[in-house]
Amino acid sequence: MTEPRDPQPPRRSWPRRLLNRMEVNRAVFYALVNRCWQFLTGPITMLLVVAFFSSELQGYYYTFGALIALQAFVEMGMQVVTVYLTSHEWHKLEIDERGYLTGESSALSRLRSLAALVLKWYAIAGTLFVLAIGLAGYYFFLSQPETDVIWRAPWICIVGLTAVNLMAAPCISLLDGCNQMSVTNRYRAMQGVMGTLVVCGTIFSGAGLWACVAGSAVRLVWELWLIAVRYRRFFATLLKPQPGPQVNWSEEVWPLQWKLAVQAMAAYFTSAFVIPLMFEYQGAEVAGQLGLTWTALMTLQMAANSWMLARAPLFGSLVSQNDITELNRVFRRLSQVSTVALLTGGALFCLVVWLLQLIKGVELPVAWNSFEPAWSLIQKVQTRILPLYPTVLLTLSLFPIHIAQCVMAYIRPFKQEPFLVLNTIYQLLTGLLVWYFGKTYGPVGAGWGFLIVGYLLSVPGFLLILKRFVSRMN
Repeated sequence: MTEPRDPQPPRRSWPRRLLNRMEVNRAVFYALVNRCWQFLTGPITMLLVVAFFSSELQGYYYTFGALIALQAFVEMGMQVVTVYLTSHEWHKLEIDERGYLTGESSALSRLRSLAALVLKWYAIAGTLFVLAIGLAGYYFFLSQPETDVIWRAPWICIVGLTAVNLMAAPCISLLDGCNQMSVTNRYRAMQGVMGTLVVCGTIFSGAGLWACVAGSAVRLVWELWLIAVRYRRFFATLLKPQPGPQVNWSEEVWPLQWKLAVQAMAAYFTSAFVIPLMFEYQGAEVAGQLGLTWTALMTLQMAANSWMLARAPLFGSLVSQNDITELNRVFRRLSQVSTVALLTGGALFCLVVWLLQLIKGVELPVAWNSFEPAWSLIQKVQTRILPLYPTVLLTLSLFPIHIAQCVMAYIRPFKQEPFLVLNTIYQLLTGLLVWYFGKTYGPVGAGWGFLIVGYLLSVPGFLLILKRFVSRMN
């Protein structure tokens, strides 16, 4: 008589098996949903910008976003530090069925002290953002030639909303570090969907730069809901004072943070800096063309990086448990999948730009006159984005950035930061070349500035750091 066999688990569907093979868990899935939504609805937003904005207003629209990115100079890398330090305590903690944070008392005490520290930090950062970057941006726009664009009130409002968003940021980072990315990324996806709809509606209504304000307001509402409603008991536990071990800022936070801060500030020169540069030297129209193209490409790059960002808490936990074999397996798979995604997306984007150039000046047959309004809008898009040549240069410049982010995602959970010198030199040198070539040769010069430093310094440098780090562990 044969022994009864244990029931076999049901076979997973092929989409689920495919997602698992691509290392897509819930956190990665929602992050990709958010990025894919942005990338797919980007053309719609682009069409609305082209249809309802003048070329000058388009330049102001994207320059607003580039100047708001200066918040990295006051945030100073604290968000990344918070996620990694929180993840090191999380494997001793859990959230119970009522939503309260429980677990080992020493880990809970350390996490509470970290929460108090980062909340104070971001309160100061939000204040500095208003006083420094808000005023600097105001005078930057004031120094430009007079236009009909209404920018003063929208700028003041978006600066205020960004400051409040900064003050809410540490709470989201604490949740991410506590392995709640499947939830926070779901909220980010809903935030992205609603934000796009609100921004598109605002643009369609003819509100101009108030679209930037509307998008920032939607983000703030979702984050406050997540903090005050969805995880209210989590934060009620976390913010309650309790004696016990404390996180030492000078020994545990600052040694990593100052290195991240320098790199975060320098990173501005490899991301948003190029847009206000074009605004200053080439005018609002060229800044608008580059801003629209660069925004689409950076959305693609962030989508590819979602695989790494969503697994940051897992990396931290694996390091704390000394499970290097599993860490290496996950890292290799994630880096391969994310790079292929970036390559595919970049090729498709360049193909779209090429097709737009191909149909430039082509008139529809008489029988298709009913499609003339849509065709005219598509023709107009071609004049509001960069031509194919600079677009290809900027697309190729994404790969050095992606490789660097993959290497940093692997090593930083070890609480080590061997990138300081290389990353700072790479980013500052990139900014220098982008400024030097860009002010004279426009977007083409800026594209070559990115490429020269990226492929001659960043790629070999970061791969060498990774190779040496792995050899030391072995």
